[in-house]
Amino acid sequence: MATRFTHRHTHAYDARPATQRVVSSRAATATAGTPAAGRKRMMSIEVLRLLAIVCIAVFHAFLQQYVQAIWMGPHHPVSVAEPVSALASSRGAMWIVAMIMYCGAWGNHIFFMISGFFLIPRMCGAAGSSGYWNTQLRATGRRIAMILATVAFYLLLVLVAGHWAPSVSNDTQSASLVYELEFVWLYLAFVALAPAIAWVLNRLGACRSAVVAGAVLIAVYALNAYVACTWQAQYGQRTLLDWRKQMSAVSYALSFGLAGLLGWAVQHNSERRTEDKRHGVRHADRRPLWTIRGFWLCGVLVLLAVASVLTAVMVMRSSYVALYALSFKSTSLISFALAVCALMAAACPPLHSRVHATRRAEAVVAALASGILGFYVVQTLASFLWKAVNARFLDPLLVRAASLQSGFAVFGELAAWIAVGAMLSLAYVVVVCLFDRCVRRPLLRMVHLSK
Repeated sequence: MATRFTHRHTHAYDARPATQRVVSSRAATATAGTPAAGRKRMMSIEVLRLLAIVCIAVFHAFLQQYVQAIWMGPHHPVSVAEPVSALASSRGAMWIVAMIMYCGAWGNHIFFMISGFFLIPRMCGAAGSSGYWNTQLRATGRRIAMILATVAFYLLLVLVAGHWAPSVSNDTQSASLVYELEFVWLYLAFVALAPAIAWVLNRLGACRSAVVAGAVLIAVYALNAYVACTWQAQYGQRTLLDWRKQMSAVSYALSFGLAGLLGWAVQHNSERRTEDKRHGVRHADRRPLWTIRGFWLCGVLVLLAVASVLTAVMVMRSSYVALYALSFKSTSLISFALAVCALMAAACPPLHSRVHATRRAEAVVAALASGILGFYVVQTLASFLWKAVNARFLDPLLVRAASLQSGFAVFGELAAWIAVGAMLSLAYVVVVCLFDRCVRRPLLRMVHLSK
């Protein structure tokens, strides 16, 4: 998602006159899969992209402690020897961290959805034309080369760092490249499969594609519910060959394809309304409810309210196992639904726009948001960076919380631990994304893999 080709296609609606939109739409169809220089990015999508990076960073800041607290349970004795026991004993703090846990799968879904939402519809428009596969093969090859170059660049930096600091080399094991970078490899696979997905959608048509997508959605999340409720005991012992582990890939593939279908529906609706206006059709200005931003924002609020209540109920139980199932990795239906609503809220224009960002603010957001792929790679290959931050700033706060006697005082210290962790995560994102923007992207431009 941090790639150049998705950034330049984030324009679900165009403010230009209808005739110009039709011309540009035909031009895009003729050159689908190739970058369209000079197109303005949708600021709402860039903000969503940046928010996804931050959510993923904050999620990882507390994941390990949250999992430990889950298995300790609320009645585990509080001890300085086990600082996480302070978190396990505080139901209020557990509720806050549990809500944060939805952010991880949500950010991952957003990562895949934004690419699918803008990449697949462009291909669908050209799927029936001659030369489609040759054109997509060239474009897809370039995208794959960019992803591999990004991984190679950061791997080289970590290896150099390991040469000067031997303790760092432990983070560059081959297992990290295969297992921990799974989301990057999934992204590469989805990008490679995008032309085929678009071709299938084009052949099925919008209606039949929607029916198939609905059936697959029900089946996938029925299996995900089973995995979330039965597979938690094996946390940390999963292999890539286990079908339950592979459900993660299936879930994100569904997000990528479903977002492409939604983007295709938005595109068709926009084109139909443009044609209706041109022919003077009555009520052509009326927009369906599902294309209005407020509708999806209401969905986000309702889902957050439901998640808050469900999480509170699970926190008050004698065991935290059911609490963990609610936000269990990619199986979380709440995270998926929140991602769909957030994507559509960002892609659909509001009825009345009152917010106008300055060009400088837009440039800053776009610069940081473009680093989401780089951040994924750095977060995995250079995990020693966050470990050092955690040991220096966060661990002492957790130890201090475990040393306190008063329950209210413990919660206050844990609230400070959460707040500091969130702020450090934000700073971590800014540093990594700025480095990515100022170093990696210029290097890729030098080899003509980015613009």
